[in-house]
Amino acid sequence: MVTIIADEGKNCIGIELYQGFLSKEIPAEYISLDNVEIKPCVSCGGCTYKTYGKCTVRDDGDWIYPKVIRSDVLIFVTPITFGSYSFKVKRVYDKISLIMDRHYFVENKELVKGGKLGSRFKFFTIGNMENCRKEELEAFQKLFHENLVITRGIGKCYIADKSLSEEMRNQIIEEVKKV
Repeated sequence: MVTIIADEGKNCIGIELYQGFLSKEIPAEYISLDNVEIKPCVSCGGCTYKTYGKCTVRDDGDWIYPKVIRSDVLIFVTPITFGSYSFKVKRVYDKISLIMDRHYFVENKELVKGGKLGSRFKFFTIGNMENCRKEELEAFQKLFHENLVITRGIGKCYIADKSLSEEMRNQIIEEVKKV
């Protein structure tokens, strides 16, 4: 199952990708963050020590995270905001640690997390580059790479303009089928 989590605004990149997966008969789910409330992680440690694997802060993550756990591939669609994910996507990503191994360790002089329990963390990010400078794009790509390192994940970062070209959509679908 592919889960697409999108903060799209007026763009339809996530919807277009979702329809592309369905047209290829690949099971997919689309979650729009438009009317979703994800509160920020407050680093309380509750998910690690009080309610292992479950955030103590009640919000819409309560129904989103079980879907992420069941997915084989996670795809974020986000506007590039100051070289990062949008604040809505960032909040979801921060709390994904709930589904990861709770322990950090050092590997090749890098701080890494154990990854998704029972499998490799597979995720892709599509950044909408509308109104971005070159430096913001570079920072966004570096951030994604660091997220792959930290989660011991596999995946790829894509940069799209206002919409998703058919070529890029097909390329993403093929990449997802490989992992």
